[in-house]
Amino acid sequence: MTIRNKIQELKRELILEEAGKLFIEEGYTNMKIADLAKRVGVSVGTIYSLFDSKENLYNHYVISQIEHYRVLVEQELRKHEDPVAKLRELGRIKLEAFVKHQNAFKESVVNDPTLFKKIASKRDDPMLKLYRFIADEVMRPLSAALPGRWDPMEMAYLFEGVSNGIVKYTVTAGGDLNARLEELVDYFLRIVKEPK
Repeated sequence: MTIRNKIQELKRELILEEAGKLFIEEGYTNMKIADLAKRVGVSVGTIYSLFDSKENLYNHYVISQIEHYRVLVEQELRKHEDPVAKLRELGRIKLEAFVKHQNAFKESVVNDPTLFKKIASKRDDPMLKLYRFIADEVMRPLSAALPGRWDPMEMAYLFEGVSNGIVKYTVTAGGDLNARLEELVDYFLRIVKEPK
């Protein structure tokens, strides 16, 4: 990699970091590329030359958050032995991430149900890595104690669906998302305890 390429990559990372802060503060719709350019000391054209569009910048931000979330999940789940404790920890981390990034994610979670599908269509799907880890680390040991024959990967996707439903409803209707952790875990366990 040339020095020029390294400088471009560093510039992309710094812009993305500041863009993330603005997405959290302002939300996707209210975040202005001109404000970001001013904040990082580059031209609007530089940002567009590096990211093509505001939507592409946002997608890069979401992908970076998924990767951060995956690393955090891997670190925290390995601290627990009990699969239900791991499930609870997984839910806690997810709900806290949405609370922290609520402004940034609110519009995409509520208004763009295809966001994660678009991201998943990328060559190196960050969500698939996360689902595989969750399936192996949490769902496989949990499924061993269940009456049905649940596939661990199916359980990982099911947990994602249940937790996303709770997030979407709570973000739309209002309420304390973190207070819904036990409800999330209990609801998911009730579903998977039923024979298929």
